[in-house]
Amino acid sequence: MGGTLATVCAITLLMAVLNVCYPLPPIYPHGPATVVVSRDGQILRAFADKQGVRRYTITTEAVTPFYLTALLDYEDRWFYAHPGINPLAIVRAAGQWLYHGRVISGGSTLTMQVARLIDPHQRSISGKMKQAFRALQLEWTYSKDEILAFYLNLAPFGGNLQGVEAASQRYFGKSAKALTQSEAALLVVLPQKPSYNRPDRYPERAKAMRNKVLHRLAQSGILDARSLHFLTNEPLGLRLHKRPILAPLLSRHLKQASPQADVIHTTINHSIQQRIQRLLALLSHQLPIKSSAAIVVVDNQRAEIIAYQGTADFTDPTRFSHVDMPRAIRSPGSTLKPFIYGMGLDNGLIHSASLLSDIPSVFQGYKPRNLNGRFQGAISMDEALKQSLNIPLIQVFHALTPQAFDAGMAKAGIAFHHDAANLSVGLGGTGTDLLSLVTLYRSLAMEGHVTPLQVQTASPRRLSAPFVTSHLESRRAQSGTAPSEPDSRVLSPASSWIIYQTLSEITAPDRVVPTIRRKIAWKTGTSYGYRDFWSIGVSPDYTVGVWIGRPDASPVIGYLGATQAAPLMFDTFDQLPRDQRTVRRPRDVVKQTICWPGGKAKAATPHGQCAIQKEAYTVRGITPPTLQTDGQFMRSGMNTSGWASADSIVWPTQLANWQHLKGIRAAGGATPQAVEIQHIKSGQHYFTDQLAELPLVANTDAKDVVWYVNHHPYSADALTLADYSGPVTISACLHAQCDVKTIMVHAK
Repeated sequence: MGGTLATVCAITLLMAVLNVCYPLPPIYPHGPATVVVSRDGQILRAFADKQGVRRYTITTEAVTPFYLTALLDYEDRWFYAHPGINPLAIVRAAGQWLYHGRVISGGSTLTMQVARLIDPHQRSISGKMKQAFRALQLEWTYSKDEILAFYLNLAPFGGNLQGVEAASQRYFGKSAKALTQSEAALLVVLPQKPSYNRPDRYPERAKAMRNKVLHRLAQSGILDARSLHFLTNEPLGLRLHKRPILAPLLSRHLKQASPQADVIHTTINHSIQQRIQRLLALLSHQLPIKSSAAIVVVDNQRAEIIAYQGTADFTDPTRFSHVDMPRAIRSPGSTLKPFIYGMGLDNGLIHSASLLSDIPSVFQGYKPRNLNGRFQGAISMDEALKQSLNIPLIQVFHALTPQAFDAGMAKAGIAFHHDAANLSVGLGGTGTDLLSLVTLYRSLAMEGHVTPLQVQTASPRRLSAPFVTSHLESRRAQSGTAPSEPDSRVLSPASSWIIYQTLSEITAPDRVVPTIRRKIAWKTGTSYGYRDFWSIGVSPDYTVGVWIGRPDASPVIGYLGATQAAPLMFDTFDQLPRDQRTVRRPRDVVKQTICWPGGKAKAATPHGQCAIQKEAYTVRGITPPTLQTDGQFMRSGMNTSGWASADSIVWPTQLANWQHLKGIRAAGGATPQAVEIQHIKSGQHYFTDQLAELPLVANTDAKDVVWYVNHHPYSADALTLADYSGPVTISACLHAQCDVKTIMVHAK
């Protein structure tokens, strides 16, 4: 008894010393062959290791049980019993070699095969001894299941493939978990001579070797005679195809962030990513030279990126396909306007129908202009936002102050790239990226909450350390912004809803009515010099961000966000499932009847000073007075020369002066501006099986607008499309001035 114990202690001490003197080499000596996968485990992009080997690292649970049974029966029946080497198998193999003069069966255990794969040796007695020693080391260091997993991931399968999962994906287009018995048998035997028996090159040899395994399994009682007959007559059933690379630039980013990861599990929805990539592939042929595009889709509830296309065509270097545009710092154009108005609502500066002045103005030396170079005079906040007018926006921004806007954004964890806060930020005079804009717009459907977007999932059996990308956190680190709470608000629930509601009323661009109709709040943007074209939309369940432009920042004259990026954004929404939730109106949103020009609630407006009544959404019922162009609130009854009577109607000073110069009466309310038909464009096509009625809306609330359809008076509020076919002329007339649109109606 004492002698046996001493022997065991001596052997243990010897192994410990040898293990220190001759440590095991790395299991993957050439680094990981990282695989980036979608939420359901499908491969997005696979990266080879330093030797060009492709591998998809898995555990034993990720393989069909039949494969493991067949592998152990064919290669190493006593795997779970021996200490790494099987003396009986070695003696048997040596005897067969001496008797036949050639190798009849191998004596290597699976552990010994792993030892040879991680530390190759010459085919000699000394090499075999080294292999046996390494096998004992493996058993000393790792569990049986870990060693079996090493074999599953290291076994060669022909070409640059290593591991059963990589082979299963390559030869059969499926996971090793889904292998059939016939397919599993082929992959059991293939590592013996992977190049000689490659099924894509030598199918007959491969089939013969597969059948050899099946016969062995039958001899062991694992297969019955009927199954053996059926399986041995099955064709190989290869499904060879080149798997497309999905989300290539996102995968590259994640690989660079986690260079030692074997498998990176993402939140990407494989099916949606495929659709988005196909959509951009079709668009890329229509883009000008050197132009690219990017799309990001977010699941609002989870704050997870479910689709990410960083370039129009990853295979086209002329489009700077290596540049990851969702992370590129660009000018946001007009895309920040909703949040400036939203902060104005929260700060008690405006409500949705506040009177703003779209007139030539100078704000502390800054002179903004509208894109079309025109002025509309008096306009409500919601209409100014829908039309993306610049001057009313800067009027509110001036009153809010750029410093307050920057502070509010920083508190929510949003960082911009500019030296100092200034009024030009409101019109795109700063730098941001698509991911930050998508993060912001998502908040409109989430009661103003800003949450860092996630792109990685935590897998219960990860083989690498978890890594969750928080793009906002990295941006804050770059800009020096203080860290924010994990979930911060950029706007209140009330102002978020008012902005969401306003943006959702913008008419979509000309397009066929989609199968799934959803409420989408959206905004476009075009940067100065026509370099960036944006469209960001948010529905209750999804946020979609689109960027189009040239990565080298050269201009694309003639493009606009509304005409280029917006159609792609709506096409992207068409690829998404139906929304399951709605954006509910908070109790703090109170609808009030307000008066122009004063801006206050009708109940708080003196008799005789309500020139125009409007319905407004307010935050907690607050109806602030109208803003003067200089950012000060207009005081009731005060005109340019002093106090007026209680029944007089006084308009903002500079607006009143501009109206006077234009011949517009200000005392009793502005004479209606030139009438314009809203939401209808000449040349637009409508299909009666997709749309029943077309609302007739003008840019003025005047009751005396007269409508004509095909030059006949029309009194209804909406055009019933089923009553018409072919070209239809719609006219709106006010004070002898008319606006005319011609549309095309297609009957069923």
